[in-house]
Amino acid sequence: MKTYFYYKNKKKVEPVEDIELNKLAKKKLALLLKNDKSKIPSRFLNEWDKVALYHPRGDVEKARSVIMEASEGAYDLTNKLNDLTGKEWVKFTCSWFIFNALHSDLKEEREVSPDTKDHPATYSPTMIEGFIKFFTKEGDTVLDPFCGIGSTLVAAKRTNRIGYGIELNEKYHNLILKRVPDFKGNVFLDSAENIKSMDLPEIDFCISSPPYWDVLNRSTHKFEEKRSAKGLDVNYSDKEADLGNIDDYDEFCDRLADIYRDLYPKMKKGGYVIIIVKNIKKGGVLYPLAWDLARILSKTYVLKDEKIWIQDKVGLAPYGYPYSWTSNILHHYCIVLRKE
Repeated sequence: MKTYFYYKNKKKVEPVEDIELNKLAKKKLALLLKNDKSKIPSRFLNEWDKVALYHPRGDVEKARSVIMEASEGAYDLTNKLNDLTGKEWVKFTCSWFIFNALHSDLKEEREVSPDTKDHPATYSPTMIEGFIKFFTKEGDTVLDPFCGIGSTLVAAKRTNRIGYGIELNEKYHNLILKRVPDFKGNVFLDSAENIKSMDLPEIDFCISSPPYWDVLNRSTHKFEEKRSAKGLDVNYSDKEADLGNIDDYDEFCDRLADIYRDLYPKMKKGGYVIIIVKNIKKGGVLYPLAWDLARILSKTYVLKDEKIWIQDKVGLAPYGYPYSWTSNILHHYCIVLRKE
């Protein structure tokens, strides 16, 4: 007969061979499908004929997990945060990851509009998918208050979540609507500093990469020269409301933090906020933007942790040589906050 029950034998997940236990597991699966369907992720429902019951010690009565492939791990039906199996969950909790731009993501952008390359600091929807899958369930709401060209909303669509975004630059706002027309009514052409007055639903999860202070306004001459020669943007905008145009560091930190403080009432209880930022250098001085922002916002949210994103394909420059230590910063901090 087909195997309907799995257990853990030492460190390996294996099928239970006992016929009676398999019969009991089959009955319990039928009851789960009838009574707890809303708790079962769609990927299991869509291939229910492949689903088996799982309990690490082989106890059918206590089993509350389902499994399709032993190598992919089991999904616990008491999981209220996401739709991941235990194995997928553990993998994501590594405190660092390496990710570089994917050609497939760039191809998707260009096919929608070649103008997407105008934005000077985009990131990959594929990378954001991992965060969305961990911190939400299908159908949840995902907000990006610094939406850019809509990569977060693309990731939300790919993972069957409902995307919301705020973007100050009209050109980028129009690109978002081209990339994800499904969320047309959910994208605000406005400054995130006006988030208090926006008609947003309760937000389950927020992820964003705000301006790294005024770093784009003082990028290397080569960066500006190359992009200008191609007619591409070298900063986000020339608008006064653009936080990337603030010269004073303390003012920038305060105004940026105010946006996430104003978001707080709109977040669901238990909802997570991820902010992707770097510590930055200006005039030979290190400004710990990520750490300062985490410290300021920990007075409103609970600071849970950080996850470090590493880009290992960025060229190195001989900063400081041959006189003093100056690092090539190839990592970003993904600050993890929670409304509790």
